Amino acid sequence: MTNIKKNYVFSYGFAESGRLHLQHWLWNMQLGWDRHPAIDLSGSGEIWIADLGCGNGAWLLSLARSFENVQDQEIVLRGFDIASSHFPAPENLPNNITLGVMDAFTTDLPASLVGKFDVVHVRAFAAVVKNNNPGVEISNACKLLKPGGYLQWDEVDAESTRAVSPRETVCSRATQALLDNAKLSSKVAMNLQYAWISDLGKIFKTHGLELVTFTRMDVKKELWNDAGDEIEEGISVVMDLVVCVGRKPL
Repeated sequence: MTNIKKNYVFSYGFAESGRLHLQHWLWNMQLGWDRHPAIDLSGSGEIWIADLGCGNGAWLLSLARSFENVQDQEIVLRGFDIASSHFPAPENLPNNITLGVMDAFTTDLPASLVGKFDVVHVRAFAAVVKNNNPGVEISNACKLLKPGGYLQWDEVDAESTRAVSPRETVCSRATQALLDNAKLSSKVAMNLQYAWISDLGKIFKTHGLELVTFTRMDVKKELWNDAGDEIEEGISVVMDLVVCVGRKPL
């Protein structure tokens, strides 16, 4: 199994679980949905959905509510993460949600999961994808999918992080320099590069997926309170969100 402390840049604790809930709320505020509208799950029978890097299950819990009135389908929701530290107690989860330990970068997927899922979801892996290459995780997601299944990857494009001035008279030079230095430090210290995010649609295709949609959108502007005088003048720190959906051929 991947070394957790080496590859997970955040902490494991109550505060981190709270951050994961807030992160999910912010994504929903931006997108307005959990499952991309282009993902067609019409029909009857069992629908299997997996969330890789599920954290505390926030996405699955939110998604489950969207299926509450479904009558002709059985919805099976499975969440996987490298550690169970943030998992709620099974007794506190809906009956159709099961969380388990599995490394998204494993080279040994359980045979029982291969070809099982109608949808595989991935979100916010920019801080753990090394060498500018998400190929291992995409390959694993493809193995988990049924023919005709969908991979939905939601990502914050850290490469697009920028300082935005509210008007011409407000200088953003220092804030932008701070952001540039932070990006450079992450590349040097943690081998994190972000060019792959813009190329996610192309990478999907190289793994045999049909590209359904690639969407780039601006994050609503939020103030960064510790950035100094420029922030007090209204400088905003923004970055783009990217959502890519691919489909495994039938």
